[in-house]
Amino acid sequence: MALGVRERRGTPARLSARSTACNSSPQAPVLREFAVRTPVAPETLVERLVEDGYLAGVPIREGFEGTAYDGGLLVAATERRTRAEIDGYAAAFEKAIR
Repeated sequence: MALGVRERRGTPARLSARSTACNSSPQAPVLREFAVRTPVAPETLVERLVEDGYLAGVPIREGFEGTAYDGGLLVAATERRTRAEIDGYAAAFEKAIR
């Protein structure tokens, strides 16, 4: 649990801090993967971010209808990503949701 809380303040918090239009969904401790909800459809984000060289994440749809996850985007940030790579992703993400 402590590791999840530490990570919770990391990548998801950076995405949310960069844009008030994006928030974690639902609020829960995470380790390397987390779901976000944005004003842009997740499929659109995937298309936009691939243009900047990023795999945005996986749209959450089938099997999650009617849940807090439906329409979200599952994002993963592993230990193999540097802070610069995550910050680059966050900047591209912010641009893509506008």
